[in-house]
Amino acid sequence: MIRLPTPDDPAVSVIVLLDGAAGLAERCLTALAAGEESVPFETVILLNDPDPELESFVRESVRGGRVVLSRANAGPGVGWNLGAAVARAPRLATLHEDSEPAPDWLVPLMETMDEHGAGAVGARLYNHDGSLQNCGWVLFADASHQPIDAATAPEVAAATEPTPADMLSGAAMLVDREAVEAVGGWDERFHPAVFVDIDVSTAIWNLGKPVLSVPASSVRHESHAFDRRGNSPLTGPRLRTVLFERNSAPFLEKWGTFVSERIAPPDHTDPAEVEPTVSAALALARERGEQVSSGGWRPPRPQARAEPRFSRLADPPVVDAGDGTFRVAPAVEAALDAAEAELVRDYCLWLVRKEKYEFDRLLAAHEELKWWDGKARDLQRERDDAARGRDELAQRLNQILTGKTWRLRTALARLLGR
Repeated sequence: MIRLPTPDDPAVSVIVLLDGAAGLAERCLTALAAGEESVPFETVILLNDPDPELESFVRESVRGGRVVLSRANAGPGVGWNLGAAVARAPRLATLHEDSEPAPDWLVPLMETMDEHGAGAVGARLYNHDGSLQNCGWVLFADASHQPIDAATAPEVAAATEPTPADMLSGAAMLVDREAVEAVGGWDERFHPAVFVDIDVSTAIWNLGKPVLSVPASSVRHESHAFDRRGNSPLTGPRLRTVLFERNSAPFLEKWGTFVSERIAPPDHTDPAEVEPTVSAALALARERGEQVSSGGWRPPRPQARAEPRFSRLADPPVVDAGDGTFRVAPAVEAALDAAEAELVRDYCLWLVRKEKYEFDRLLAAHEELKWWDGKARDLQRERDDAARGRDELAQRLNQILTGKTWRLRTALARLLGR
């Protein structure tokens, strides 16, 4: 049995999004239950369109969490907003199901937020082999992004003090509730994923509050659980590409020059470009952090608010089910189902177009290969013909030299120097 703390007055509400395997949920919640008690926290568990095994595990094996059940795919953005609707604390932490926080992970996050007045702070994420996964991300002018790690920013990876980052991962992020509410919450126009964390980090920076990665807070993160949803067609490594293409334009439209005037992305075909480009992007983040700390920050544009496209369709969006859980309102679930159906259609069409594009490329390559193969055969025939001609000439010369046509033989021998 996993027993989560149930303080009367929590300082933090940890919102955990569960929509995959029960094994991931068990590891995440077990690690969370082992946390230090110096930071009183409650756990809000969002069961996101769960399969029967996951739902049974949470109902039968977990005690102490506030469970929100959605029969539709809310994804992280809508999910964090739905979790916040039942959360009681002034600070909200988000965790993905493939995250396993260290026992003391919340302490340095809370201290950093207090000391620096940060709007968002994030734990360092580590792979299961102990290697650094990232300590935040940098954002480029085209809305693409790059993890900050030992390869791209060794000086940041070696830092022991909090460092500015353009964006943090919702896999392990602590946000100030007032700051998030000031920007309208998590922007649901980027449902179901990819730009949710980028947008809320950008919004908090624009609000004039630092976004910091905290080396003293560590969380193991499996990564890419989103790509492996077992009960949905929205899965696979290409889904992120589709969502980036789908959401990058509205993101850039929302934030304008605040993003578009940042560093251009590196040429990823040239590994030597990546580190200096990340370094230049980090320099801008540090400059922004210094302006915020000194009081000299002036937002480059009016605050753009998030759009609550789903969670505001019902008031309240989450209701007490009477069985110890909360249920997402039917109107919200219906809208999420419709959005998923539309995305599935778009994703399938994209895959078809991608398949046709790859087929056309393969067909063109096949035709070109056939042409070169024919050219090679022609060249081989020419070489064979030349070789036969040389052989015939050598044979005739040999016949002359060894034959009885002595006048011609003598003349030829003189010519050859014999």
